[in-house]
Amino acid sequence: MKKISLSIVLSVSFITTVMAIEYHNDKLFLNIFFGAGTFSAGENKGGSAFFSGSLSLDWIPNQWIGLSYGIETALLGGKEQNNIIYGIPIIFRIGWHPVYFQFEKFYIFILGKAGWGFGIWGDNLDNDSTNGGIVCGINIGGSYVLTNLLRLYMEIGYNYYGLARNSNYPEYPLGYGSGKTYASIGLSFKLF
Repeated sequence: MKKISLSIVLSVSFITTVMAIEYHNDKLFLNIFFGAGTFSAGENKGGSAFFSGSLSLDWIPNQWIGLSYGIETALLGGKEQNNIIYGIPIIFRIGWHPVYFQFEKFYIFILGKAGWGFGIWGDNLDNDSTNGGIVCGINIGGSYVLTNLLRLYMEIGYNYYGLARNSNYPEYPLGYGSGKTYASIGLSFKLF
């Protein structure tokens, strides 16, 4: 009987501790970062530089599990011949922040992204095309703690922004007007 009572007390203590850890581990980060890559508009194989200014919000409900959930938007820009093409994506993010890759001031994470990019082409869009396309990406990132509330933030990987679609370009199933970012850097603010 004493063993059963002791095991119940230990179980309740363990569950209470885990719930307290989960509650106090909630973290919310606001990330502001700038990225660079390439832009291509179908037949324009040469493309141009592609830039993005992004804003994201990531929630990590439990540090021990290390999963984060977030949303991201940006202002994107690339060049097709003499015309600047813009885009605004809405992106959902899921990340993994493994505990064993966290050091005293440096944290490493992996991000998957999916969403939709709203292309802003003006009169430059082909007659048979429609604005917008799929957005997806996979990145490895890191953050370096500067203060308790501020971190240096970086991502390296591949983000694809489809900003126009046309069935005349079967070689571009996600969108023939597309920007790709490969590296981003910025700041991360810990909100709580």
